[in-house]
Amino acid sequence: MIKLGVCTGMENAKALAQTGFDYIETSLSAVAAMSEEDFQQAEKTLLESGLSCEAMNVMMPGEIPLTGPQADVSRAGEYLCRAFSRAQKLGAEIIVFGSGASRQVPENFPHEKAFRQLGDFLTLADGLAGKNGLRIAIEPLRYQECNILHFVSEALILASLLRLPHVGVLGDTYHMAAGNESLSALAEAGELLWHVHMARPQNRAYPSRQDPQQDREAYAALFSTLRAMDYEGRVSVEGQCADFLPEAKESFALLNSLRA
Repeated sequence: MIKLGVCTGMENAKALAQTGFDYIETSLSAVAAMSEEDFQQAEKTLLESGLSCEAMNVMMPGEIPLTGPQADVSRAGEYLCRAFSRAQKLGAEIIVFGSGASRQVPENFPHEKAFRQLGDFLTLADGLAGKNGLRIAIEPLRYQECNILHFVSEALILASLLRLPHVGVLGDTYHMAAGNESLSALAEAGELLWHVHMARPQNRAYPSRQDPQQDREAYAALFSTLRAMDYEGRVSVEGQCADFLPEAKESFALLNSLRA
């Protein structure tokens, strides 16, 4: 069965455990930046919540550029050694490579060179991921958040060309809706679709049974598409909320009814 999770800070782990969601997805760059004392507290918080941290997003901090003349693969590798080690300690399996600020292509820098730089980075990251029992899912981002890799189809091409054992793709329905990309792109990704994010299309809020009919139909279509392709991975809610616990509970009630 498809697992359901929420992208949120570790401080919400105990509350999330009350909602029915299967796991928490938290920020890798935030965890990597913690002091050792704070990281140990995060481990304790997770353990006490009873939840698993099966996925982590925000793979790279914005201050480490991956494209352009300032791209620094060596610095990125040093960061990933530390970050992936902590991800492994938390029990993560999937690392989401969105990180729009980090991969943003500088003005007037050739995009074909930027794609090659991302390929070099992912090749490095693949080896480090393998050593830590992790898999990386490339996340396409809407134009407003990054100027490279906007569609699942593009992420699929990159992953397919690289043919790295620990690099696949992610589909985020919010970004897909912003780019008018059909859910069929998920099916086309096939076995390389390793993770999914979702939110309300209009304002990136948590899905709810109170949402407009067309939004609820879109949620149902997502799970129908995933079931048809025998997807058995994870779907994380990645969005905004005003009141975490009640909105997360409401979101789980809806999504749990759709995933079966």
